[in-house]
Amino acid sequence: MKKHLLRSVAAGAAMMLCAASLSAAMPEHLYMVGTASPSLWNLEPAQEMVNEGEGVFSYTGNLYCGELQFMNEKNWENAVRYVPEVGGWHIIDAATATIIQEVNSDRKWWVPDYGTWNIKVYFGDEGNSVMITAERAGDMAPQAIALGAATGHWDCQWPTPTDYLKRLEGDANIFVWEGSLTPADNCAHIKFISYPKAWDQGCIFYVPEDVDFNGNVKLVRAGDKLKFQTTWNGNGPLDNFWGFRAEDCTADKMYRVTLNLDEQTVEFSTIEVPVPEHLYMVGLASPTLWDINNAYEMTAEGNGTFTYHGTLYKGQFRFVDTRNWSDCVRYIPQHDGSWLTNAVAENAYVFRSIENKLNPAYSNNNWWIPENGTYDLKVTLAADGAISVSAERTGEMDPMVIPLGAATGQWDTASVPPVHNIYPEEGTTDVFVWEGSVPAGERNQFKFIAYPTNWWEAEFYLPTEVDEGQSYKTVKSGDVLPVKRGNSANGDNLDHYWGFSAEDSTPDKTYRVTLNTGDNTIKFEELTETGVSEVAASELKASFVGDNLVVEGAVSAVAVYDIAGRRIAYSAAGTLTVPALPKGVYVVKTADSAIKLAK
Repeated sequence: MKKHLLRSVAAGAAMMLCAASLSAAMPEHLYMVGTASPSLWNLEPAQEMVNEGEGVFSYTGNLYCGELQFMNEKNWENAVRYVPEVGGWHIIDAATATIIQEVNSDRKWWVPDYGTWNIKVYFGDEGNSVMITAERAGDMAPQAIALGAATGHWDCQWPTPTDYLKRLEGDANIFVWEGSLTPADNCAHIKFISYPKAWDQGCIFYVPEDVDFNGNVKLVRAGDKLKFQTTWNGNGPLDNFWGFRAEDCTADKMYRVTLNLDEQTVEFSTIEVPVPEHLYMVGLASPTLWDINNAYEMTAEGNGTFTYHGTLYKGQFRFVDTRNWSDCVRYIPQHDGSWLTNAVAENAYVFRSIENKLNPAYSNNNWWIPENGTYDLKVTLAADGAISVSAERTGEMDPMVIPLGAATGQWDTASVPPVHNIYPEEGTTDVFVWEGSVPAGERNQFKFIAYPTNWWEAEFYLPTEVDEGQSYKTVKSGDVLPVKRGNSANGDNLDHYWGFSAEDSTPDKTYRVTLNTGDNTIKFEELTETGVSEVAASELKASFVGDNLVVEGAVSAVAVYDIAGRRIAYSAAGTLTVPALPKGVYVVKTADSAIKLAK
């Protein structure tokens, strides 16, 4: 009776919006969110409908039983939502509904059944009128979702996309989960559901036929193949699990669980874990920061052991086996932010993880380096799958500074390529020199930081005063000015710079900027007063001759850096031979040139 009453109220109003609704332009995009949508209430992966043009959007695909909203953008705060005036209106009857446009609306459509659906949304009157049609076209293909230690998720109504099992190619009813398991309560639990739904609203569970541990767990080992039972609220147990014993579910063991809906069986097997040929460090603490394409390669010692001795910054990082985010295996801690220096003392679990595949629940975890310094790292990846990680801080970090602004074209304190690192001049620990030209215009400023990190943690070297009404202090060749150190904790203005005037920052002028952190001064010098600098005549050449790196053609000082930004050789004469360099990527730099080459 109520449904018919609602229909009569809405009759003839399919293309009308109530007076309380928004006046909105024609949307460029249209997304679906809600418990009925493929991404549930997860906004970032929200399903986008196809824009067919002329105000028509369409979707053909799976919908779950549940609530649904249409939104014009992925933004909870500002998106316009196209919803029924009466919440809970069945989507199949949408063509008879009065549709309103609201921001932060709590009204939803109701999808009454799982299945494949054809949805169309029609906008008219420049976006101010809306009509929706919906038709169930067929049954939904089977799905399987893992809960428990397999994913770190336990709520059957709110799984993430990474919780879904992969369908075995060629068979619509066989699903596979792969990964390692976290022990909890002396075992690692795993069970499955068919579709996301509230446990008490008909969610279908696949659980063991019998249990033998803790009252709700069936203990299993690799090689077991067991029958499962299908249950739902009021028809069998929902809280039963399969579980691996704690000694069998350590992070060094990988498993495959195969769910066969035709046979109604679940099978457990081990996965052979290959030892990688390479191991890299990536993250804010690593020498190459988050640049995965140039992730710093550790030294392969053989037998699955990799080592590193050198600088690490304070911050997060992880070990990976390839320079590719999409398929790299990440060697990360069970608990995000675990101190790497405590990995042995705390017997930390180390996980292999690939985003959306192996241990996706842990794929964004990182180790934490608590202090800048030089470190000895050792990672051993055994053929039997065992992983061990150790780290020891062995000394202070080598002094360095990084120029920001026109000096490098870099402005983000946490993402400056290591090639821009400046190390002390020969024979000093606190004199740093940058040389080059600066572009004309408003962005011709300089400032420095002590090392790469998030801006709120960085130590800045800044002018003690700036021009009236400006954020920079104008400088000229010959100026020697005081420097102050600043950071966000002290409330310092971190956006202050030194800057050359437009007439002094033309491309034909080359400058030397000397930062002395010992006496807190900065000096600006023009290298040439003629139109063409001597440095500009440099014909820098660098190549590997046998095992030696040979540098020629520079008419000024030349330095060689490894990919981590550490200076490994220097010559004031402009020529240089560096013997017996290990394989890797190197950068040869003069005041006006740089060459990147690999051995």
